[in-house]
Amino acid sequence: MWRVIATDKDGREIARKEMDAGEFTIGRDQDRQLVLASPSVSRRHCRVRVEPTGVSIIDDGSANGIVINGGRIPANTMTAIPPGTRVEIAEFRLLIEQVGMAPAPMAPPPMAAPPMAAPPMMPQPMPGMMPPQPLPQMPSAVIPGGAMPPSGMPGGAGPTDLVRLIAEGGQYSGRVFDLPGLPEITVGRGVGNDLVLDDPSMSRKHSKMRRIGGGRIEVEDLNSANGTYVNGRKITTAQAGPGDTVRFGELMFRLDGSGGSSGAKAAQASSNLMGPPISAKTKNAFLGLAGVTGLVWLIWIIKLILPSAPPKGVVEQAIAAKTQEAENQVRIAKEAFNKQEWQKAKDAAEAALEIDPVSLEAVRLRAQSSRAAEDEGKYKQGSAELDKGTSDGFSSAVRIFDAMSPDSSYRQEFADKLRTKLVTAGEDYFKGKKYRDCAEVLCYAFRVAPANQKPGTSIVKILRDAEKRARLSTPCTVK
Repeated sequence: MWRVIATDKDGREIARKEMDAGEFTIGRDQDRQLVLASPSVSRRHCRVRVEPTGVSIIDDGSANGIVINGGRIPANTMTAIPPGTRVEIAEFRLLIEQVGMAPAPMAPPPMAAPPMAAPPMMPQPMPGMMPPQPLPQMPSAVIPGGAMPPSGMPGGAGPTDLVRLIAEGGQYSGRVFDLPGLPEITVGRGVGNDLVLDDPSMSRKHSKMRRIGGGRIEVEDLNSANGTYVNGRKITTAQAGPGDTVRFGELMFRLDGSGGSSGAKAAQASSNLMGPPISAKTKNAFLGLAGVTGLVWLIWIIKLILPSAPPKGVVEQAIAAKTQEAENQVRIAKEAFNKQEWQKAKDAAEAALEIDPVSLEAVRLRAQSSRAAEDEGKYKQGSAELDKGTSDGFSSAVRIFDAMSPDSSYRQEFADKLRTKLVTAGEDYFKGKKYRDCAEVLCYAFRVAPANQKPGTSIVKILRDAEKRARLSTPCTVK
């Protein structure tokens, strides 16, 4: 019998199916046998087929597809998913288990002595001593059956050219979107796009991305209502690479990618043969386990050297002390963060990670402190530009505002200050008959103001009058 478990992005189980043979459907519609309630999931997303010999999955032409071991599989193609395979459907995960499977025989420890003659220098474990355990074996590579790698892309992009978007803030904060292996990827709110982002600030067809190799993309705005931005600048067409920010409407992403050079491509091809890429979380967990194992070995060697054995539980006490030390650093980071002492919070979080590399709370605090420190600096810089009271100063302040984190409290506070200053400047420009400057700063004011704090009808009238007198062909959007 086989068991298929569906979990959400936090690892919580939301549904499961157990069967010996048969097929069940997955999608957003309530008539599906396994319902995944999310706008990123198509109404009829896929099917899972169970046979006595194993489990397979078929993508029924969904908008956002199915990602297996880091690669998107082709539509309408049966792909095997053995136990241990990483299956991603939007923000959900599928786990495959074989129920009733007999446990495999335990392998002898790597340093176990032969039964006939033990090495003379290998001592037996002392009382209260936890014997050293072998490091866990990494899972073998799982290649989805029938899944072919994407063909080479123009400009040198190919199957080794990995490109992903990491959401920063907003409803998708922290989610990683691996871009499918297509020459062009459309982005928008409509379900027909290659990447569907269900957010009110998105147009139905918002933008288009093209792979150009080396982990880089070309981004084109498709006349969207709220615009497309690269590194805070509104664009029609622009290129972006690893580390750059791309914003669609109000959704901010950081670009991550690799590839381009022959050496990088060869390394990636080798890693594909060996198995799926190891995530940062898995690496940290492995390093943490290796550190604890090294500590156990060190104490065991000390036991051999010292003439008398240390008290019982010394290993447990050492581990508990390290854990407590990491928790203390996390507590210091939280207190500093609440006091807006960003650098102190970041240093304490990094100290906690040096002790416990898999502390999720420390990872979160370090990231939040870094972003807050950057936004604080941008807030001060933008305020200085705003205080100049010139047209160039206003334009610079708006560009700095666009580069701030969408969910930052500094950005919200700066939006209020911007709107007030820009409206006042627009009224002064109108009185001074500087109609083009008036139209520009009032349009900025409408763009930066939250939906429930837009300037009133009197300001709209001044804006339209200034546009008419300046003979501007394209009116400002005031929604």
